[in-house]
Amino acid sequence: MNWNDLRYLLAVAQAGSLKGAARLVGVDKTTVSRRLRALEQSLSQPVVEKSATGLILTEFGRSLMRHAEAMQAEVQAVQAQAKADPVMHLGTVRVTSVPLVVNHVLLPNLPDLLSRSAGLRVELISEARDLSLLQGEADIALRLARPGEGGQGILARKLGDLAYGAYVGRSAADDAPWLNYDRRMQYLTHAAALASASETTGERAFAASFNDAETLYQALLAGYGKTLLPRIIGSADQRLREVPFPFARLPSREIWVLVRRELRELDRIRVTVDWIDRIFRL
Repeated sequence: MNWNDLRYLLAVAQAGSLKGAARLVGVDKTTVSRRLRALEQSLSQPVVEKSATGLILTEFGRSLMRHAEAMQAEVQAVQAQAKADPVMHLGTVRVTSVPLVVNHVLLPNLPDLLSRSAGLRVELISEARDLSLLQGEADIALRLARPGEGGQGILARKLGDLAYGAYVGRSAADDAPWLNYDRRMQYLTHAAALASASETTGERAFAASFNDAETLYQALLAGYGKTLLPRIIGSADQRLREVPFPFARLPSREIWVLVRRELRELDRIRVTVDWIDRIFRL
């Protein structure tokens, strides 16, 4: 049977005539008559009969109408929900990177992603260690070096190179002391460049060192000295200004985006990666 024919049965029950049913459904009465005959043929039983006052439902038609009313109610409920909640629910995406990138690059740009992607929920995971995408700790990761995690399960793509600059508080002097990383961090190009700035040129170094870029950034904002920052962060902060660096060549770092391979075609992953591309269009 054609379930759509049940709405003609309901229309006849409400109007009591072919003409009235046709008006309710928005078709001509010939169509109503034809659909009722098709319904009766598919069920091998009459559903309407003529009376002195017009058309009425047979006993079988009345029992059938209860199911038709239930179906109509379900359809109306779905339509009401769609009208009340037109948002496309993309789901949740988990994005991870080091605190400096999460706090000062991704977070300020988050409204752009959410405004373009109704129904998307984002979990920003600020973590100094590299979370494992293969183990499901995150869906997308940003790395400040060529990734070691990979293989068949991970898609990795270089976004570009993050250029660094030397920054100091807007009201601080150019010869403020250098804010350095802990010596164990000097395998990083920018950390090694900072150490050289104070060791080989004789410029002052602050009496404390740090093993985390976010902590060093907060020390910079507190006015303790000057340091190296990615220009994407330092130039965007109106509380800072760029100062000369004692070496001709400033360091840079690669930035990579990693995605779990099996998730790459999902809308929530696609729109988030597109957003990351816009941010790091270097």
